[in-house]
Amino acid sequence: MFVEGTVKKAGLLIILAILSLLMGYFWLTLVILFGLVFLIQFFRDPQRETPMDKDLIVAAADGRFLKGKIDLIEEVSFEDPLMKYILDPDEKGIRISTFMSPFDVHVNRVPVSGRIIKTKYYPGDFKIAWGDVVTRNEKNLIVIDSDNGKVGVIQIAGYVARRIVQYVKIGDQVQVGERLGMIKFGSRVDIIIPQNKYHLMVEVGDRSIAGETLIARKST
Repeated sequence: MFVEGTVKKAGLLIILAILSLLMGYFWLTLVILFGLVFLIQFFRDPQRETPMDKDLIVAAADGRFLKGKIDLIEEVSFEDPLMKYILDPDEKGIRISTFMSPFDVHVNRVPVSGRIIKTKYYPGDFKIAWGDVVTRNEKNLIVIDSDNGKVGVIQIAGYVARRIVQYVKIGDQVQVGERLGMIKFGSRVDIIIPQNKYHLMVEVGDRSIAGETLIARKST
């Protein structure tokens, strides 16, 4: 399964490759075929088996290949950038950041069922999406109001990424595991959860699969 429009683009590249081969442009044919392989692997959109449990939060992003992984887990507060839309003034949250390499699936998934209550796009730089880039890089904020409190998703563009795509809008009722959007090429996705309502099920360095990997469970 692929992102919409990928098959059409792949067909065009195949036609160009055949034409260049017939005209004797062998090196051009190889370049086009390389582009075809990259297109297919980058815009793939595999089906995922998502646990349907309202007390669970699942990964919003893939971090599986090369340097892709959960690379940051930290406490955040209302005073931190963007947190005023997710946390109450006296509430603490946990940020779980997943870096996606260019070889990871870049379709992002809904981490928890609920209603979209806030979306906001922020223009910015295109620094490598490691470390503290949330304040300066281009990003997109999505806030979901779930049965267990508000959960935030921040899509952050990276050095290669130049386009953030959002599939949802304010007022939408979303189910965990549904497609949320995508970031085209290497990038990062942060999940913000209320600290006092969930306990983590992952650590820094873990590999994640969007829509499947369990990130946190509601505290009992």
